[in-house]
Parts: sequence; structure tokens; C-alpha cells
Amino acid sequence: MANTHLEHLEDDILNQGSKGGHNAIAFLRSLGDMLGKPQSNMKVTTKWDGAPAVICGIHPGTGNFFVGTKGVFAKMPKICVTHEDVDTWYSGALAEKLKTCLDELPKLGIRGVLQGDLLFTNDTIVKSINGEKSLVFQPNTITYAVPANTDMAKRLQAAKVGIVFHTSYSGGPTLRDMKASFGVNVQGMQGVKSVAVFSSNFSDDKGKSYFTNAERIRYNAAVKKAEGSLKQASKFLDILQTTGDGKFMLAPMFKIYFNTYIRQGKTFPSAASVTKGFTDFYTAALDKEISLKKQETTKKKYLKMKEDGLKFIKANNTAIYMTVASYMNLTAAKTMVIRQLEKVQGIGTYIKTDSGYKVTAPEGFVAIKSGNALKLVDRLEFSRANFTVEKNWG
Repeated sequence: MANTHLEHLEDDILNQGSKGGHNAIAFLRSLGDMLGKPQSNMKVTTKWDGAPAVICGIHPGTGNFFVGTKGVFAKMPKICVTHEDVDTWYSGALAEKLKTCLDELPKLGIRGVLQGDLLFTNDTIVKSINGEKSLVFQPNTITYAVPANTDMAKRLQAAKVGIVFHTSYSGGPTLRDMKASFGVNVQGMQGVKSVAVFSSNFSDDKGKSYFTNAERIRYNAAVKKAEGSLKQASKFLDILQTTGDGKFMLAPMFKIYFNTYIRQGKTFPSAASVTKGFTDFYTAALDKEISLKKQETTKKKYLKMKEDGLKFIKANNTAIYMTVASYMNLTAAKTMVIRQLEKVQGIGTYIKTDSGYKVTAPEGFVAIKSGNALKLVDRLEFSRANFTVEKNWG
């Protein structure tokens, strides 16, 4: 399967019901183990805020080197082997970036197919960030800054492309048939002057991210709290998977509802308040849909859907409360992990504001366990910025 979208850890309960709850708890327990000992069955990568996603390498069917975005996995794949192919599928700034990738990435000697996030193509600049002269690039929401007088800055200035690879693909015979594996060893790709290849692997040789005894006690309590609320919500989480109709399936509606808080930069006030608010959200969504319908029979269909949905919500108020509480508890435990991982300092990361640049943490991390992966992102910090900060590419 293609790595076209990673889910947030807490969203797994809405995506997979009780199975997602068990999965989220297993991830949190393994992450807790990792933050205390060097050897663990959990792997973590740093999530760079690059854009667009670039898939490149040797096509399993033709043997030609190609580049493309996630469109290479479409039913009508947008695969670019020449500049003319790029112009066929893309335009503007994105087309120019892909042409540069097509010129430079073959020099890496890639075997197979890799996926990465593009960081820059000939568009790094030198400017002052909070009083320090820095080499700067902003591929998406986060601005990255490297002190201008360092060897790394000189290396990046000489490069025409900056990219971070995080996924490899194997199999075939088509790209859609290939299987994704998370993590790429990029040590052998460091000798090409025109391409700066970054590693996504999280490394903490000095143990800066490890829990203290007190932190571990608090973390284990947070995971246990999440596990407790999930036990009470598990049956209802499975019912949610099959309740509703079309775009008004309740599990996806809860995800949309929770995202309204994130877009507004608001924390959940309380499980009770969020539970009560879902009734208003559901009512407004159905009322809007009903107002758009012209046919009386269609209006009646959605009026009945609204009536049945509100009855269901009222009858399951306690279960919805436990679902919201589980979501909040999983988020709290996940955030504790993120704060530990952020203790390992890397390249400078900033959010551009009206008054300058504000220091921010990396976009987040990806936890990988037994071939499965979930995002660990502080959604209130990064996701809100991702919705609102002006992007720097076409």
C-alpha cells in the first residue's frame, strides 16, 4: 500500500473502533518502553514539514527513472520521466520543482522506489531570524533555519535540491502494487553536492528524551486512564463504524467535529462540554444539507436522518461522553511522548507570524510498530498553523 496518508494516534479509535483503541494503547506502551531503554520494538522518525511529497526511483515496470507526487499511485498515474511529462501533468511552481528533481535525483543512484518530502529547490535564502543570520527555507508551514556560518549552511547553499526520504517501496509490477516500508537509510546518498538528503530517523544517543522516574509514573498513569475510558467506550466505538449514512456516518463526523476545535486553536474545555456540543454540530450539519435540497422527497429523507440521528445521540449520551474522554486521554498521553522527543534538538524550526518568527517544535514524529505507523503531532500547535499559515509553494 502507498504511504499517501498517516493517521493521528488518537484518531485510530474513530477509524477502527475498539481495534483502534487496542492499537493506540499498544503504541503508547511501546513508546513508553522506548523512552527508557536503548533497545525497543518501537521505531520513531521525525516528521519534516516538507511539500510536496515526492516519489521517485526506478519504475518497476519500465526500468526508467521517474519522479512524481502522490499522483503516481492514482488509477491514471502521473509519472514523469521527462520534462515534457512534467508539463503534461503539472504547472507553475510545482512543475519547476519536479523538473529540478528529475534533473538532480537520478545522481543519487537510487535503487527501487523512495518517497520523501521536498524541502527546497534553489529557493533557500539568507536572512536574519531572531537576530541571527541564517540560511532559511520554508517548504510548507514551518520555516527551517541553519546558522549561516556553519558547514551545514554552506552545504545547503551549494545544493539545488533538499529532500528528506522516509519510505521505501518494493514489489510490483505496477507502482500501485508495491508495498511500503517506513524508514530509509540515506547514508549512501551524502556524496552528491547538488542534492542535500536529510535523514528522518530519530536519534537520541545521549538519552535526553528518556523519562525520569517521576515522569514515567505520570505517563503510566495517563496511559492507564486512557485504557480505562476505552474499556467503557469500546462497544460504542464499534457501533459508530456502521452508524449513519454517506457523508453523515458518525465516526467521520466526530473527526470533523474535533477538528473544528483545532482549526480555532481551542483546547477541549471538558468531556461533558464537548459531548454536548456534538448535538449542536450534528444538527447544524443536517440543517445545512436539508436547506440545499430542492426535492421534497429528498428533504424528507434528510429530515428523517436528522431525527433518527438525534435520537441515537440522546440515547447514547454516556457512551459518547466516554468516547470523547478516551480521545482526550489518548491525546494527553501522546502529548507527553511528544514533549520528551522534543528534548532532542535538531535544526531550527519557526512559524512565520505578522511580527516576525516564533520558535516552534518540529511538525511531529511518526511511531512505527510491526509495520504500522501513526502520527504523533501536537495538533493544537502545528495543525492549527497548517490550516492558517500562508504556504510558500504553488
